[in-house]
Amino acid sequence: MVIDMKPILSGETDKIAFDMEGELSEGAGELAQNYDIVFTDPIKVKGEVKNFSGYMTFEMTVHVRYGTKCARCLKELFREAEYHMEKNVAVKGSLQNEDIDGYIIVEGSELDLDAEIEELLMLEIPRKHLCRDDCKGICPKCGKDLNEGSCGCPEKETDPRWDVLKQLL
Repeated sequence: MVIDMKPILSGETDKIAFDMEGELSEGAGELAQNYDIVFTDPIKVKGEVKNFSGYMTFEMTVHVRYGTKCARCLKELFREAEYHMEKNVAVKGSLQNEDIDGYIIVEGSELDLDAEIEELLMLEIPRKHLCRDDCKGICPKCGKDLNEGSCGCPEKETDPRWDVLKQLL
């Protein structure tokens, strides 16, 4: 997702509003794989870039819908979330140190949002999801969903190294 910054850079306007929908670049695949999520709908991005006499600010809201699994019982979950970001904008070459996290760098006359959206999602989307706060998970022995009831497996197992002492008693 790219914003054409020519109107602001040339002085035609002091504000560019945007409302886009689309997919992220190849970085989204890594994000989805690391977080075990699948984006079910295109990502919606809305915001604006403002110019205050050479000082530019960027503001956006990202709306996502994704599917994942409960970290305890592995049920499929679908989530919808909205995340907000504000940063300053600088033209490439205008800063002494362009590795500053508080700035988005405009290269040429384009502002590429993919890296910013990916960073925002990586910071905001939880690594693990639960179907409910009191999810009991699955039984480690038989695999039954413990939210549906007890499985009948023994809750405590003795250490097999103590079996020899049981025989003596």
